[in-house]
Amino acid sequence: MPVTESTPPTVTAEVPVTRVLAAMGRIRPDERRDVLGALLTLLGFMCGHAVLETARDALFLSSLPASHLPWAYLGIAVIALPLTLSRPAFLRRLSSQHELSGWLMFSAVVTFGFWAAVPWGGDPILYALYTWSGVLATIVVVRFWTVLGNLFTVTQAKRIFAVIGSGSVLGAIVGSGLARILSGAFPARHLVAAAATVFLLASLGPRLLARIEAAVGPVGVRPTVDLAQVGRQIWDRPYLRSVATLILVSTVTFTLVDFVFKLTVSRLVAVELLDEFFSSVYLTLNVISLVVQVFVVGWLVRRAGVSAAVASVPVLLVFGSVGFAVGGGLALALLLKGIDGSLRHSLYRTGTELLFVPIAVEMRGRVKAVIDVLGQRGGQALASLGILLVVTLTTNATVFGAIAIVMGSVWAVLAWRLRGRYLDVFRETLREEITETRLAFPTLDLASLETLLSTLNDIDDRKVIAALDILVAQGKVRVIPALILYHPSPAVVVHALGVFSDSGRDDVLPIVERLRGHGSPGVRAAALLVESVMRPDRGLLEGASRDAAPEVRATAVVGLVASGWRVGPEAERALEEVVSDDRAEAQIALAKAIAQQPDVTFESVLMRLATGRNGDVQLEAVAAMREVGSPRFVPVLLSLLSHRSLRDEVQGTLIALGTPVLPRLVEALRDVGLPHAVRRHLPHTIGAFGSQQAVDLLLSHLVEESDGMVRFKILRALGRIGTDYPHLSINHTFLARAAPQTLTAATGFMRWRRALELGASRDARRRTPLHGLLVDLLRDKQQHSVERVFRLLNLQTRNEDFLRIYRGLHSSRRESRAGSRELLENLVPVAVRRQLLDLIDDALDPGAVVVEDREMPYETVLSEMIESQTESLSAVAAHHAAELGLAGLAPVLEGRSAISPTHGAALDHARGRLAGRRMPGGARG
Repeated sequence: MPVTESTPPTVTAEVPVTRVLAAMGRIRPDERRDVLGALLTLLGFMCGHAVLETARDALFLSSLPASHLPWAYLGIAVIALPLTLSRPAFLRRLSSQHELSGWLMFSAVVTFGFWAAVPWGGDPILYALYTWSGVLATIVVVRFWTVLGNLFTVTQAKRIFAVIGSGSVLGAIVGSGLARILSGAFPARHLVAAAATVFLLASLGPRLLARIEAAVGPVGVRPTVDLAQVGRQIWDRPYLRSVATLILVSTVTFTLVDFVFKLTVSRLVAVELLDEFFSSVYLTLNVISLVVQVFVVGWLVRRAGVSAAVASVPVLLVFGSVGFAVGGGLALALLLKGIDGSLRHSLYRTGTELLFVPIAVEMRGRVKAVIDVLGQRGGQALASLGILLVVTLTTNATVFGAIAIVMGSVWAVLAWRLRGRYLDVFRETLREEITETRLAFPTLDLASLETLLSTLNDIDDRKVIAALDILVAQGKVRVIPALILYHPSPAVVVHALGVFSDSGRDDVLPIVERLRGHGSPGVRAAALLVESVMRPDRGLLEGASRDAAPEVRATAVVGLVASGWRVGPEAERALEEVVSDDRAEAQIALAKAIAQQPDVTFESVLMRLATGRNGDVQLEAVAAMREVGSPRFVPVLLSLLSHRSLRDEVQGTLIALGTPVLPRLVEALRDVGLPHAVRRHLPHTIGAFGSQQAVDLLLSHLVEESDGMVRFKILRALGRIGTDYPHLSINHTFLARAAPQTLTAATGFMRWRRALELGASRDARRRTPLHGLLVDLLRDKQQHSVERVFRLLNLQTRNEDFLRIYRGLHSSRRESRAGSRELLENLVPVAVRRQLLDLIDDALDPGAVVVEDREMPYETVLSEMIESQTESLSAVAAHHAAELGLAGLAPVLEGRSAISPTHGAALDHARGRLAGRRMPGGARG
């Protein structure tokens, strides 16, 4: 098939502006207001916090030793916890964006108060200021990301959070730069007032966010979180427990790194230079952090996944801590702080926030605040207590660097192990929505058995027959009363006689004898069949062969032939007389009788019945073939596979013939001259044998098969084998070859479709009914190709249900669609991941995939489609070219050879039509 693989969407890396614009370009129009509001809010808050952070560090370390910092850390942890987990009364009834604005305005007021109090407050006010800056960051940041988690799915978050997160880093840069400028002109105290002013301006940003109403509980309900209940929820869920532990350990590590840096600075930098030093360092780190946010975060999260992105931070911190522990000094302390400062508010923040997005909305609101506060501030408290303990023994900064190595290593291991549980959250979401519907019939209890037996007396024949079938399925034939044969309905009596005959219940024979004179020919024939099987009697059969009813005569003839009382030409004449009778009742009775008394003598008779025109006769003939079990039936059975009403019975009969017929079925599968309606049902038949030979035969034909529908049926058959016979091995070499081929074909369909859509938008004359048919046909083929890829993946990875993921992609719930896509990003082999995700994004969100810059000329697209080996596409494309009068495609049409007579007729019609209306200047590409 002349399809060309499309170029995966790439982003130019040479020019930074291009990268930024590309990142912004991934934002949908309906998302831009929310993204802008979030970006401005985070930028404003982080700008103010950077200014406040510079002021508090300079004021604290100029008056107090660095060894007192752990007490400030403890204060932050103790105060932040109750404030974050409770919501003041005046905020509880506000929508989310108004609540954010309220917190920012409240922050501005309190910060102004600290600016006024610093000159006269002494050391206590410095402790309070340091504590306030940490508490403020905890409250606002936790609430901010909780609001965003409720606004976006995980798929949106992976595109958007990196962009929004750049507001954090950009705000820190602006704040650090502002602090650097102000520190050269004013005392450090006045930086506190500047921070308060920025907080006030930032309170305007949340107004742009989509309105999310607050959940107002009943009067009297406490506004605080029930820590015991939420704690149990976190502990009972492995994923939440892992996230909480990871955040706790990461905070301990960050706190140790921060202490190491400030302890080193307090010893090696003059007091009068601290404000300028901190502002310069923080400005530099924030610039680096912005670069990481723009160039690294989004790319790393999309390519490596969330857990790998989070794990990269501790790995780098471990290397930095090793360097400091070995060498010490200000330069290595700056390097360690550089890793911390450049990654904490970019890669780490974005990664950890993404960890919360898969959690259900109703639970996320409860557990996120607790995990954030207990993890961050609890970790800070633990680190502070540890630092205070170590300080009593030594104040050597390299010792703390060594401890940071240990904590960073633990953090890296936790992050790496989190990946499996992260994916389990999405699997659980799909399991909750998509439930299997394979139901086994429950074992009958006494009450159910009594109900079924009472149903045998019902006036509705269908209910009686259904009750009989259920009793048979449950192995309860012995409890069916023989008196059912006195039922007034002939249909019920005939069905009951068949049940008794199949089970061999000879206790019903006395009643069966009384049915010989029944008024219904069908009942007489069924009764005669029971007697001829259980207790054959030549005199009875000879008399029945002269019965007026053809179905009774047919039953009698089969009994006589099967028992050897009629042989040779006499038997042939008797059978020929019945077969030649056009009445369906006689032929059905003949087939039923043969099924009960199978013999090779009846082979020719059954093949004639199976090739007749009556579907009921054919069905009974195929059922009888199963009992006779002759390989001679295979050609006839294959021809019947195209009949929907007969297919199940035909497939069951072919399977019953045994593995000797498998090579003949595969030979038929390879025969492209066989009707398509037959070939496409052969894979299921072959797979139903459930043997290793069947698996190997299907796999060997998978790659060489040119028909897409037949390939799809082979994959379905292999998938069913993998489910029903897990002990059988499937050679992955064939599958590995088939997946790229299928993806390439699907990508080609997508390229063609997009080129047609673009061409029609450029020239309205191309938008004809045939153009619409082509577009729909290509979209349908793309979708089926993608489904085949999922079936291949399901076969390659038996411990992962890719078909469930595929169904999740088509769910009506956006959380299920996003979760399925996230699973694919983490589970699909790298070699096919990008191409598959592009196809999925194109199907679910046509604007999500970046198209290649080079536009395919319209005539080129039609030329490729005419030359394709897909018959339907080639024929419709030829007619579309003819209706547009594209004279340039006349040589392509002339040189195209026909795939089939139908295809040849379509090409001839298109050639004649094009010759009749050539429009060289018409609808050119």
